[in-house]
Amino acid sequence: MTQTPTDRELFWADAVAASLPKGVPHVIRDSKTPSGPVPISALRGPVITDALYRAFHEHGLDVRYVFTIDDFDPMDSQSMKQQAGMAEHMGKPFFKIPSPEAGKDFARYHAERFLSTFERVGIHPQEIHWLRDLYGSGELDHEIALVLGNADVVRRVYAAVSNVQKDESWLPVWVICENCGRIGTTHATDFDGDTVAYECRKDYVRWAEGCGHRGRIAPFKGSAKLPWNLQWCAMWDHFNVTYEEGGKDLLTAGGSRDRANELYRAIWKREPPAGLVHEFFNIGGKKMSTSKGVGASAVELVEIYPGEIVRFLLLRTHPKRAVEFDPAGNTLPRLFDEYDRCADAFLVDPRSDFGKIWKLSQVTEDAAPVVFRVRFGTVADWLQIPSIEPHAEAAKRKAAPLTAAETGDLDKRIGLAKIWLERWAPDEARFAVASTLPPATATLTEPQRRFLASAKDEVGRITDPEPMQERLYEIAKEVGLVTPEGKVSKAAFEALYYAFIGRAVGPRAAWMLVTLDPAFVRTRLDEAARAK
Repeated sequence: MTQTPTDRELFWADAVAASLPKGVPHVIRDSKTPSGPVPISALRGPVITDALYRAFHEHGLDVRYVFTIDDFDPMDSQSMKQQAGMAEHMGKPFFKIPSPEAGKDFARYHAERFLSTFERVGIHPQEIHWLRDLYGSGELDHEIALVLGNADVVRRVYAAVSNVQKDESWLPVWVICENCGRIGTTHATDFDGDTVAYECRKDYVRWAEGCGHRGRIAPFKGSAKLPWNLQWCAMWDHFNVTYEEGGKDLLTAGGSRDRANELYRAIWKREPPAGLVHEFFNIGGKKMSTSKGVGASAVELVEIYPGEIVRFLLLRTHPKRAVEFDPAGNTLPRLFDEYDRCADAFLVDPRSDFGKIWKLSQVTEDAAPVVFRVRFGTVADWLQIPSIEPHAEAAKRKAAPLTAAETGDLDKRIGLAKIWLERWAPDEARFAVASTLPPATATLTEPQRRFLASAKDEVGRITDPEPMQERLYEIAKEVGLVTPEGKVSKAAFEALYYAFIGRAVGPRAAWMLVTLDPAFVRTRLDEAARAK
């Protein structure tokens, strides 16, 4: 039975929007730590947040989208430690580490490359803030003072929620060592209202070695930062965040989000923002990770894939389910086919779930689907036949000239199909029509030869792939190429592929017969039918 909007579950973004109160200002936030080259998985959070931002607006909510760059965090990645010249910088804030590019620091280099993808995929935060600036300007001094004044509460929450034990002298603040510049190796104690004592310990963490320096410093105006959970709370308070989704790794029971929630309630006396949990983004069954080098670079993939396809890749799967992705193989043709099905659904009913997925996948919110589209796999096949010019072939299929929008859509598919064929396509998707009769035709059976001979008679008479495909099925049955269940045997189409490309698999057979030069096709079919 078909469900109506009143008796079926709301689309996930609509459900979130409907759960929030109207008539009050809302702030939705996301963030990124610029710890190195960013995998495509890192875009899932910002794209989901942007989709929610759009849905909130559509539901009449007053909302701001804030994005923060956590460039004050310490370098703590073991994989980065193994890279040449990086060991000496472990434990330093990312913005204090040299950049691969002159004139920039490590954090700005990687963060700006990541942010450069936002425009291409239609992510538009209203505000972007760098933690170096928020701490350095003193805007977070109030938050630091509040936390230090409640250090006993922090220790109690750490122990109760996550079973993390801290001694009574420990203070929840990371000071930048005045001697070596590290932040992850300092142990702070004795806050007197203005300054803290600290020691840069050699064995404080596994991923960096402190210098042993002792000192006393005011932990304000950029001299120190809050630990991650408390910094999270500080961001909620500073920006009045009302909604923040996050990855599964941060929102597990007893994990970072649970700890932050309890700290926020206990110290700030406020309820933490609501927020859904998104699952992992996997490649080959493994979670993509910057630190472990698993996954395609967001910058690289966004430069290759059209923005709407990147968004669709990240939004077609419900946030609560993992995304399985691998640019190799037939992933891209299947992705385009799904995208086209959602576009068709939007044309029928923009309020359908598939229609909403297509709409939220658009880089610009006012985009409309191109009505006439050529399947990505078909475009890839066309590119491998020298006699085919894709634009002319598409116009022939449409039986009318292509519009500017249709031409633009086809051009995107052509450009990406060329890259896919070169880099990621499986062997069976790549082919070339043999210039002479392939030796494999000598192994054809008599029914296969009769099939080819009969197919030859239809070439030139039938010029459309759909009727040709139907006729090929009829001929296969006429010559006895059927399975015991009465279905057409794959041996029929294998005969065609052996005749033209010398192997058992290839592009859609009917399309091949109607797009190649008819005289060439008839000659080749005749040769193959008589080959011994």
